[in-house]
Amino acid sequence: MNKRIYWKKVKQRGAIIWDNADNPSHPAGYPTYIDGNDEIVEDRSAGWFPTTYYFRYGPNGLVDPYTAYSALRPCGDKRNPHEFEALVYDEDEGMYDGWQDVWIAQPLAFQTELEFVRQHTISDGSGD
Repeated sequence: MNKRIYWKKVKQRGAIIWDNADNPSHPAGYPTYIDGNDEIVEDRSAGWFPTTYYFRYGPNGLVDPYTAYSALRPCGDKRNPHEFEALVYDEDEGMYDGWQDVWIAQPLAFQTELEFVRQHTISDGSGD
């Protein structure tokens, strides 16, 4: 398959996630903090952040219970469709720690974040 078509497929699938994801750690949205009146305030100045997840091991292979990662979003191009990035959340510090670049050899073999969420959503029994 030529790289242009491959990149198009990678982009269409969207964010992918490792098979060793356990649970979400922080939901998608704007960071929040509690102000002086004990009110929860959204901090839109930092921008919107994706859902982060706990993993049995991280992208570097090490187990780190104090770090959560987002799903991997494609950030390459048709010349290099194997480049992805994941948002890192430092649980120890309670803050986002930037984006980590990850090279994925076979991105089409990974499950999408949407597939992961669908498989791990608990039904409320309503039939919806």
